[in-house]
Amino acid sequence: MKKYFEYFARKRGLRVVTIVIFILLGSALVLGVLSSREMKRMISEDFNAQQLGLARHAAGILTQDFKIVKKELLTLSLSPAIQHVESVSWPERMKISLSGVGDYGVFEVMLINGAGAQSYSMNYNGALSVEECSFVHEDYFEWCKRPGNKNRIYVTNVSRGIVKESEPGLIIKMATPVYQMGSDDVHPMSPQQFSGVLVFFLDAGWLVKTIVGPIRSGKTGYGWAIDESGNFLYHLEKEFIGQNAFEVRKFKDPHISFSKIKLIQQAKMLKGQEGTSWYISGWHRGVTGTMKKLIAYAPVHLGAANMTRAWSVAVAAPTSEVEAAIHTVYVRQSMIQGAFTATVIIIFIFLMANERTWLQTLEREVEETTRDLSHYAKRLRRSEERYRSLVESADDMIYSLDRECNVLSVNQYCTTLTGRHAGELIGENIMGVVEHKSPENICSIISHVAETGETIAHTEEVKIGGKEYWLDTKYKAVKTEQDEVNAVLVIARDITEHKRMEGQLFHTEKLASLGSLSAGVAHEINNPIAIILGFAEILLERVPKDSKEYEIIKTIERQGENCKRIVENLLTFAKIPEKTTTQTGVVDDLQRVLSVVMNTLVTKQIDIKTDMAEHLPDVRGDGQQLEQVFLNIINNAVAAMDGGGILTISAHHADGIVTIGFTDTGHGIPSENMDKIFEPFFTSKKVGEGTGLGLSVSYGIVKKFGGDIRVTSQTRAEGKEPRTTFTVLLPVAAGKNGESETVNYNNG
Repeated sequence: MKKYFEYFARKRGLRVVTIVIFILLGSALVLGVLSSREMKRMISEDFNAQQLGLARHAAGILTQDFKIVKKELLTLSLSPAIQHVESVSWPERMKISLSGVGDYGVFEVMLINGAGAQSYSMNYNGALSVEECSFVHEDYFEWCKRPGNKNRIYVTNVSRGIVKESEPGLIIKMATPVYQMGSDDVHPMSPQQFSGVLVFFLDAGWLVKTIVGPIRSGKTGYGWAIDESGNFLYHLEKEFIGQNAFEVRKFKDPHISFSKIKLIQQAKMLKGQEGTSWYISGWHRGVTGTMKKLIAYAPVHLGAANMTRAWSVAVAAPTSEVEAAIHTVYVRQSMIQGAFTATVIIIFIFLMANERTWLQTLEREVEETTRDLSHYAKRLRRSEERYRSLVESADDMIYSLDRECNVLSVNQYCTTLTGRHAGELIGENIMGVVEHKSPENICSIISHVAETGETIAHTEEVKIGGKEYWLDTKYKAVKTEQDEVNAVLVIARDITEHKRMEGQLFHTEKLASLGSLSAGVAHEINNPIAIILGFAEILLERVPKDSKEYEIIKTIERQGENCKRIVENLLTFAKIPEKTTTQTGVVDDLQRVLSVVMNTLVTKQIDIKTDMAEHLPDVRGDGQQLEQVFLNIINNAVAAMDGGGILTISAHHADGIVTIGFTDTGHGIPSENMDKIFEPFFTSKKVGEGTGLGLSVSYGIVKKFGGDIRVTSQTRAEGKEPRTTFTVLLPVAAGKNGESETVNYNNG
């Protein structure tokens, strides 16, 4: 070793080169660290921007819901039945209004007379109440009596109270003054005077939970919301709901300073601002310990006339979501830097050792030279063995071809994928091993690479051993020492699963967009329909039943009911209810559905056959919703058997699954439509005969209860007897121990 240092000291140029190399390596290391930090910052900002989008979306829905409720409150205040407290029609008018805003959390409507001494109310169950009680000292009553607040709405602070089913909850009251402005047969002259206050009682906690509760950011991120006073309206930690957001966290973990999140809430969220930031927390979804979280927040504007009120929706996720995303890239970059550094050092040491060895060979005898050459040969053999081991253990197809596309060599993965030995593959044309959809294109690529020496990357769909794959393939020229191409190296990576995931992601995004569109359209149409039906009912009471006008109004009412049913279908598609733990017997459900459609089956000349096992266990699901699923499938089968046929219904139980089959002898489903039948608004029926929502709603209902729907079909165009079978698979309900069986549908 001493001799090497003496040799190094004599070589000034070598010292300079060494210093330059170490400076470059140090610079590469520093740049790598800076690059990693910048990458983490950029990904964190992008992740928080996505969280802000979620918060904005939820806040926008809540703001729009409040606009709808306020519009209905003002509309109801203009009704003559409310303005004059008509004993016959005010309960019915309140009932119609409640049906329109019940989905937005309104559970009670109350009308206070102008003296503030008597109230008329109806709750979500339709229960009426007339009470003698003083309301004159209520803030909202005093505010509504002022003439300047006509046609304006007062919104109270969030308070604790009793909501539906006598449960405790968070309530806000929305009030507007009522003036006797409308006229009718009973009140032909309107005195234009203050006649009372109309109040909506709204379950704020339930409304916020339905919008904010389903939010997911990354894998574990969730949403929460606070009111104008800084109290939690919703939080994943249930004990936080209704508590002050500035204090409750400290009670759970007094060892952590929550000054950062307090400042965000006080200076930003309570002032109606939106933005992104971070804070320190002590827990997340059952995991405890100090951790950094990313947060995005957006305001919910209530639009109260009495003062500026704004709630705020926040979406939070730990930074581990971001760290997980960049971990792979960071490790790969570190490995590349390490490999580069090690390569430079090894080359440098090798050059030094080689030069020293070369100088020593001039002084040593022939035996020492031979020994050195033998040692060098062993190193080459070990290097070749390492290379061969690397190629053989790779999870990619690696093989080489000559100019005529004949196989020259293959690795172990090729033999595994094709199911043939290497000896069988070598010498065979690649077109006989890998079936390309356009073999002429592959031959032209091989010729081009062999002639030009270029490297070509190509994504191709192939069939190997009768199975279809997607491959990301690179074609690279292999050159001799004379720079001539004697072979083409092919490296093909299986990306079939990646392609499948891309298709699923596109389908999921499409369904999410259609769901949001359907919900928006349905909510916007629902209110005017409710008003049309309400006024139609009032007109029917005032027109003689034997008149032509009565028939015209009845026609308006029937068409309004048709519109209402279409809106309900849209709402069912866009907003499938939360999971339930109910159970039902499918045989009873099927019998009820069959009793409804039996006359239709007889009229359509359709024979029905049943094959139902005895003593079937109950399944997880809601009976009414499953009856809707069965009815949709049977109606589709009836439509497919125009001119008559046979409908076979079976029900059996095996391995914790109850299987219900519906087989018809209709015209069958073409193969090009099989991937579309569960998509919303897709229908093969004529215009006006179907909305395309039946199967998509049915699929959502069955999936909600942990089940699945499978379809097989064949058509006469395929040379087979046409028929279609829909199979509904439902898990058996919980046993006596209270635990349901876990079922895996991926194997079927």
